[in-house]
Amino acid sequence: MSAAAGVTPAAGGGPFTLTAVPVARLPIPGWEAFFGENDTTFHDLYFYVWLVSDGEHTGLIDLGLPLDADDRAALDRACQGVDPRSRFHDVRLLPQVLDDLGVRGEDIDFVLLTQTITYHTGGLVPALLPRATVYASHAGIREMLCSPPGHPPTEFYFTAASWAALRDLAVAGRLVVTDGPVTVAPGLVFETTGGHHPGSAGVRVRAGHGVVGLLETAFFARNVAEELPIGIAEDAATCRRVIKEYRRICDEVVALHDPGNGDRFRAGSAAPTPATPRYQGVQDHDLRP
Repeated sequence: MSAAAGVTPAAGGGPFTLTAVPVARLPIPGWEAFFGENDTTFHDLYFYVWLVSDGEHTGLIDLGLPLDADDRAALDRACQGVDPRSRFHDVRLLPQVLDDLGVRGEDIDFVLLTQTITYHTGGLVPALLPRATVYASHAGIREMLCSPPGHPPTEFYFTAASWAALRDLAVAGRLVVTDGPVTVAPGLVFETTGGHHPGSAGVRVRAGHGVVGLLETAFFARNVAEELPIGIAEDAATCRRVIKEYRRICDEVVALHDPGNGDRFRAGSAAPTPATPRYQGVQDHDLRP
């Protein structure tokens, strides 16, 4: 297990393609999504597995819900503690996602986990990803082990199977636990951002139309456009700061749970071109407090 930090990326790199595959839908009340608003209407939060590739390096961002039905049922019950209507719909598990993408697990070089919670880490099964190096937030794992959270309960920071997988990955030298920023490949940076949870992470990707920043600490496009923290942010000030910083250093900022991501980043689709990129390469910006 390595605890890497402050690694300076090579200039240039990429361009990468990004494909967002919807793997679940979770209705949530608006007050969870929008800070300071007494919004009791429901909004669909989408979860994705992202395929990222530059032709030489191929990886996944997040792994979807747990493969085990009992683990998924427990996650549903936890979400329904907020409201009975808050349960997962339209669930697709990682083996189906890989099949749909036409990608073999052995072709995956890396996995970037933007959250340690089981709706992002559920597909962490070594047999499915026999070669992948897994990147996870040091702050998220430290919170689980040293400062057990109440939201969500500790049992939802990895499943028993995925926790065992972390041990196997560490033994094999394929686990990177970092607060970053760390360069995964030229043009691709992973880093802990905090905000939603201490272990929330962001990914910056040099795509064909500029640098795309993917933020777990922003749920919807509105959070990004209005620099509005999510309603259940453990640290709303950090959430706002990270959104503002990503807007400054990226050409496009994507809220990781926005319903439009599946259409915006379809397999084989051409992304619209935003403004001219402001710099070359994915620069190293340390977002830790």
